[in-house]
Amino acid sequence: MSKKLIAVAAAAALALTGLVAVPANSAGATLTLTATGAASGDGLASTTAWVVAVPSQDVLRSTTTLSRSVLDVAVATIENNAAVTVSATGGVKLITATQLAASTTTTATGTSTLSLTANDSGAVTFYAYNTSTSAGSFTVSEVKAGAVVAANTKWLKGSTGAGNAYKLAATIPTVGGIGALVEYTATVVDMFGNAVSTAVVDSQTLGGDATDPDGMTYDAVTKVYEDEFTNRTTAGQTAVLVSIAVSADKVTAFGSKVTSVFASINAADLQATVTSLTAQVAALTADYNALAAKWNARVASKKAPKKAVTLK
Repeated sequence: MSKKLIAVAAAAALALTGLVAVPANSAGATLTLTATGAASGDGLASTTAWVVAVPSQDVLRSTTTLSRSVLDVAVATIENNAAVTVSATGGVKLITATQLAASTTTTATGTSTLSLTANDSGAVTFYAYNTSTSAGSFTVSEVKAGAVVAANTKWLKGSTGAGNAYKLAATIPTVGGIGALVEYTATVVDMFGNAVSTAVVDSQTLGGDATDPDGMTYDAVTKVYEDEFTNRTTAGQTAVLVSIAVSADKVTAFGSKVTSVFASINAADLQATVTSLTAQVAALTADYNALAAKWNARVASKKAPKKAVTLK
């Protein structure tokens, strides 16, 4: 074989050796993540996000399926002892294994970024939770010499229900026609402000012969609970109480609970009320016009030119 052919063969061998030496998972590879604890979802997109219950008691747990409030995420890195970074968006928060084990850890502990180091076997675990029922994401990256060699993005959202009802609000009119239909609405949110659509919202009336309404019904279009009742047939007050029987335990960090709203509706002849108000407006208008005329006359007299004084 000629020296030229030998040189070419050697160069080819070196090139092949270099190709073989390149890791199978090089820059742009997908990092392997294994999640434990999701009630549903595959985490691949916001519409199919992993679902884990919101940490309703302000406690982060990964112990059992029923009380679980965090997602366990195991990372398998390409290289052992690799540097790993995690960044989250939306309502997703991140904590380490050390933080999860601490008795002082609450929903306020989590952050949107973590810096971790894989062990000698190329493994590291962190935990994620979401206090919102809107999906957020987290991206896990393996970093070497300042460059990302592999990454993976997943989606997570929280779930909530009637047992998490924490604050009730109601919109009830203060005046209703005698014997007229009175419509009113209510909203229920959990300790994190997420809408609760499965709460049992009851309402009662007291006063005259006003009808006692049924439980309020949730409207998926308007996103509120709605109901109505027939007002009393005589003038007077009708008391309305809106309440929820099932709610979450009070937690200081979440502020005060509101489980009932009381309001008073004045049953009145609306036509007579309109006539009376119209008369009052007319009287006030007349008084205003009279005062305005006096004021204008006063201003005009001050601006009028003075008569010339004739010297004798």
